[in-house]
Amino acid sequence: MKHSTVSLTEGPVTRGIILFALPMLLSNLFQQLYNSIDSAVVGQFAGDIALAAVGSTAALINLLIGFFLGIATGTGVLYAMHYGAGDYPGLKKICDAAYILSLAAAAFISAVGIIFAPNLLRLMDMPDDVLPQAVVYLRIFLIGTAPNLIYNVGAGMIRARGDSARPLVYLMISGILNLVLDLTFVAGLKLGAAGAALATIMAQTLSAVLVVRYMMRLPEDCRFRPTKMKLDKVAVTDVIRISVPCGLQGSMFNISNLLVQAKINSFGTVAMAGVAAYSKIDGFIYMPLSALSLAVSTYVGQNIGAGHYERVKKGVRVCLVLAVAVMITTASTIILCFEPVIQIFTREREAMDFARSMMLHLAPFVWIFAFSDILGGAMRGAGAAVPVTIISAVCICVFRILWLFVMLRLINGITTVFWCYPLSWTLSSAVMALYYFRCSAMRAAIKATVKA
Repeated sequence: MKHSTVSLTEGPVTRGIILFALPMLLSNLFQQLYNSIDSAVVGQFAGDIALAAVGSTAALINLLIGFFLGIATGTGVLYAMHYGAGDYPGLKKICDAAYILSLAAAAFISAVGIIFAPNLLRLMDMPDDVLPQAVVYLRIFLIGTAPNLIYNVGAGMIRARGDSARPLVYLMISGILNLVLDLTFVAGLKLGAAGAALATIMAQTLSAVLVVRYMMRLPEDCRFRPTKMKLDKVAVTDVIRISVPCGLQGSMFNISNLLVQAKINSFGTVAMAGVAAYSKIDGFIYMPLSALSLAVSTYVGQNIGAGHYERVKKGVRVCLVLAVAVMITTASTIILCFEPVIQIFTREREAMDFARSMMLHLAPFVWIFAFSDILGGAMRGAGAAVPVTIISAVCICVFRILWLFVMLRLINGITTVFWCYPLSWTLSSAVMALYYFRCSAMRAAIKATVKA
């Protein structure tokens, strides 16, 4: 299988970014379908309690996935810088360090999560009728932590080489397997939420195998050799310095979302099912933004590595305009097509009403978040991961916690919970834009990178 790489350091900026981001957008589409298929099959064949079990664990699972994607983004930034500079021995050192650290993190996360799954879910006020299936689903999912990390970190490095199509193909293959196994385990064998989790980890394992197989076939000077991995101190330091803040930022939204989910759980199983259903639809709105955020990080990293500083700001502007335009379009489509789409997940009228309320409070405002994610992605690409993480921590995580703590005491309704999303997006985007434009963050990051 051959895939050509997209040059991000020369040629038309807009064309290069679109060609690079498009396969990642399709990858995000399949990733979201991956997750939505579980909920759709469970909702249709196992009922609202099983759907609530799968959906209510999403905040906890997304906390892990957000961390994994952040680690992958940070690793990809380093890989892109070395690739743009033509430092192929450095690529191998980054690859080895990233995988050794990832495997260690996966072992720790799996062990702790499996042991404490019931405790974590009870902290989220999980209803008694949902808890048993939720515990089983979460524990099985956590068994797949290692292949999940292996795929995401490997895909980040492959994209950093300018090849965003290959991870898409691997994800498509695993997505097809996930669908077949979902229907087999949930609809056929009646395994409920446990069957959906089994299908997911088996499909993720396949995608991880495909990524590692490709990395083992790279040119000799940067080839990944699992049996000969070595820890280089400089590479380990760089991976931790860039990837850990990116991972923490990737988790920030979901740390606050754990509290949000706990508050939603307090409104009962039907509310949980409705929110779980809309959350799967809502994920499709963010796909273009996620793709462009990853694209701008790689774009900035490669151009800084190649010394093409004049292209950096132009690329950021292009990504920002594309992100706002596409998010407005997708959100509008979801609003117009809500009724038939929500019925894919649930036909319970009260659950649909909760989903509709959430949609009306979130969808019209999602474009605001484009400023935070694109500008943050650009600064991560320049190596300024720590300031981006701090801004996200305060404006997303801390703000949402304070909002729920204060406002629910004044107005105890589920719409109060929903409002924390657009308000935190607005605050995060405003502060990120102020830091980027007023404080010359990109110039400072470029100078720091050059000096390093």
